[in-house]
Amino acid sequence: MSNRVALVTGGARRVGAEIVRSFAARGYDVLLHHGRSSEAAAALASELREQCGVRVEVVQDDLADANAPGRVVATAMRVFGALHVVVSSASIMTARPFDAVTVEEWEQTAAVNLRAPFFLMQAAARVMPEGGTIVQLSDHLAFEAVFPNLIPHQVTKAALTQLVRTTASALAPRIRVNAVAPGLVLAPDDLSDDMIERFLRDVPLARSGTPRDVAEAIHFLVEAPYITGVVLPVDGGRHLRR
Repeated sequence: MSNRVALVTGGARRVGAEIVRSFAARGYDVLLHHGRSSEAAAALASELREQCGVRVEVVQDDLADANAPGRVVATAMRVFGALHVVVSSASIMTARPFDAVTVEEWEQTAAVNLRAPFFLMQAAARVMPEGGTIVQLSDHLAFEAVFPNLIPHQVTKAALTQLVRTTASALAPRIRVNAVAPGLVLAPDDLSDDMIERFLRDVPLARSGTPRDVAEAIHFLVEAPYITGVVLPVDGGRHLRR
């Protein structure tokens, strides 16, 4: 895999960082995108260059800017000369009561969670070779409404599901498009222990997941040549209770 290149948005922290690590460990060169996590991105890139012996380059851009997806893909081509895998991990999840959501928050969430993934795919599809793969990060909240203070996030992730289906059809057979929908992997800081315990009661595997669980699911989809247009739950079986 030494000549393969992966682009990961939102790759400096949390789940995104684990996705970057997993690609580097498999021998991919990686373009690590971040929005505002310069120190974390630089430290991770340096660590992986030393540990894995691959190229890990960093690009900063605000995906709320409509032109950012094109710039990020152009950077991948300028730096590596190729692009084989795109993972859209960047996301906004801001907790607000229904009557406190502002137009600005709604538009920023939609821009990062939905518009940016589409135009990133559009730009990437123009340069990716046959056999290229795109994986979106959806969310179990796209399919349930247990947190009414996360409406913009849930709605955009639900729309992302349809985006995966339609773009998978549009880009077949040259490029495959799939998504993973994590459940409770890294709990938000404002989620109490009691809320986590109640949430896990509806998880058949009776535990929360890990960022590595998400990364491994992504690699399954990247390496599964006859799968496109699916949203794979990575939720410990929680979807079985819906």
